[in-house]
Amino acid sequence: MTSYTVDVPDGGERGIRIECAEHGDAEEFQPGYRTVAFHCDGCGYEVELTLHDLHEWRDLGERC
Repeated sequence: MTSYTVDVPDGGERGIRIECAEHGDAEEFQPGYRTVAFHCDGCGYEVELTLHDLHEWRDLGERC
């Protein structure tokens, strides 16, 4: 089975980098995307990833 690596760099601008370990295909997504789709031509699979950044979490009660 193919494995994928997901990296989220430290710092204020937190993008996403996804890489297929078997084929070396990788793609970097700019900060601000919540859901990204990565397709590896070698595998023929598309991986969809949703990122929830806990550093940006706020209690919804604050909006009232």
